[in-house]
Amino acid sequence: MSLRPLMPVILLALVVSIMIAVLAAGRGSGGTLGLAVALFALQMLFVALRVNLPYWGASPPAAEAPAPVACAQNNTVLAALVYAWGAIAMLAIYSLTPLKWQHWWEYGAAMLLIACAILVYANALTAGPASIRSPRALNILLGLTLAQGVAVVFVILWILFSGKIHTPRGDWAANEIFIGGSVMLVMVSAISLVTHRKLTRKTAPA
Repeated sequence: MSLRPLMPVILLALVVSIMIAVLAAGRGSGGTLGLAVALFALQMLFVALRVNLPYWGASPPAAEAPAPVACAQNNTVLAALVYAWGAIAMLAIYSLTPLKWQHWWEYGAAMLLIACAILVYANALTAGPASIRSPRALNILLGLTLAQGVAVVFVILWILFSGKIHTPRGDWAANEIFIGGSVMLVMVSAISLVTHRKLTRKTAPA
């Protein structure tokens, strides 16, 4: 299934989530900000399952590109949207509210650059040279996806066990964004892995 028809819903959820997050951060309400993050995370989970579940069946749906490429592109775009959400939320919260944290622009800019790089790669999956769509290249992409998933799990654990999520300093909002974004990336990575394995088994020679 193509991700394109779902983009208006995703972008609307992204905007609403960030608006609520900014208002919550301005009032110092960590619970409300967490709710805004959780709502967008649920939306991303729904979308990820919506575009991947059809490929988990016995007969993958028809697509403009081969199933492994179509799924790789969908999931890559979803990962880029997570980074973009984190970047916009970070930049909006610390530039539009009294909340202060000296590293907000660095992390916001870094996440925005990562989102742009991932989107360029996602476009190259269909518009770039055939080598980018080869089985070997897709296996490398899967490896990078798994590495990303493992890395963000460590980020979640570090923030939780270091006590930073309960800090009275101004980075509490950033920590909630980091945890929410990390959870979303873990979800997308896990779903990508399941899809890749199912499609690989279907195309493997008997």
